[in-house]
Amino acid sequence: MRTRGVLATAAVAAVTLLAGCSSTVEGTASAVPTSAPPSDTAAPSTTAAPSGQVTPAPEVGPGTGAEARRLASVTSLAASTSPDRTDSCFPSGPFGTARSVDSLYFGDGRVEQELDRWGFVAGWGNCAQDAANNGTLTLVAEVSDPDSAVAAATALNEIALDFEAGDHQPVELTGLGVTAAQTTGGSDSAGGSVDTIQAWVPTGRLLAYAYLDAPAGGGPDLITRQLTDQLALLATFTPTPQAQVPDLPNDHLGLAAFALDPPGDLNRFTGTYDLEGYLRLAIDPVVERELLTTNGLSGFFAKQSTDEGLGLDFAVALYAFPSSAQSNAAYLGFAQLEATAFGGAPFVLPALPEAPCFAFDGGGGSFYQRCYVGYGSYLASVDVTGLDAIDDTAQMDDLLPRQRDLIDG
Repeated sequence: MRTRGVLATAAVAAVTLLAGCSSTVEGTASAVPTSAPPSDTAAPSTTAAPSGQVTPAPEVGPGTGAEARRLASVTSLAASTSPDRTDSCFPSGPFGTARSVDSLYFGDGRVEQELDRWGFVAGWGNCAQDAANNGTLTLVAEVSDPDSAVAAATALNEIALDFEAGDHQPVELTGLGVTAAQTTGGSDSAGGSVDTIQAWVPTGRLLAYAYLDAPAGGGPDLITRQLTDQLALLATFTPTPQAQVPDLPNDHLGLAAFALDPPGDLNRFTGTYDLEGYLRLAIDPVVERELLTTNGLSGFFAKQSTDEGLGLDFAVALYAFPSSAQSNAAYLGFAQLEATAFGGAPFVLPALPEAPCFAFDGGGGSFYQRCYVGYGSYLASVDVTGLDAIDDTAQMDDLLPRQRDLIDG
């Protein structure tokens, strides 16, 4: 919803941020694979069939999306170990199938086979980079049981060493008990020498994965710190039993009715997030954490959609606070951030001249707009993406007043 940027070295295939629908939970990406070339036929699996009892994954549906958003809250942020990696990038977001994980992160089918073999349920991925495009990609995946997670991690680390593209060398991460795969000799956009390293680590029913660039020689230390942070977060998380996943609510805080239904089909990002989950969508998690924590954010609901006929993407964000004073403070805080830290160009919306509105150049002749409205304990923002002209306010003139009417009764 609030992400911008690209991870230049991530092993992913290209898709758009807002593609998809509410019945499936996929991820997002916008970079070219470097670790594994796409293949029309999946390679043979590296492991035999499970000898124990693997609990079948639930059917993909709204409950899968809710579980993925729960995982968002405990997916490690790159800034926790690399404070300069503050630019959002892709792939990011929820995953509801092993195929989506494989196609966006890896590309040759073997990771899909292993995750499915061990009962993949849901996942969430984050991505962030620094000004020189040195990136960190983190992923959490939920599987059948602890033994399955161990078996999956072993197989997946072997796959990482066996990619056809790149010279992957084994590196023992002694503090984590796994063997990472590292390539050496790369460079960032500023000309600095970098290594790229990746590894899977099991914990309970969960798999923690990290793929990152590091200054030459610093890969093992940085990925160990990143995965250690990830494991600490996962220690606080209890996966939902598979049989209960289909019944997980999409709107347990009752916020959906106060968020405008945007044009087009709602996609996989739609649903309820807690504060930590929201920060995995944020442009600047550090700054926005302070703003929202200070003002007591009590809930967040996102609606995102694509309207193929209009050729536009839409996003509606609803923030709930304990009081109008706190929502007003957040309203003013976001307006200031958009105009300064986030680089928006202020503009006046004819339909609501008093609303803080900002326009952004998305590149390639495409523009997007974001406007805010607040009333009582609610704050809402509306995004329109894919505009041909920066001053085309026709959609926003229609949507923002309707969003205001929803929250002011």
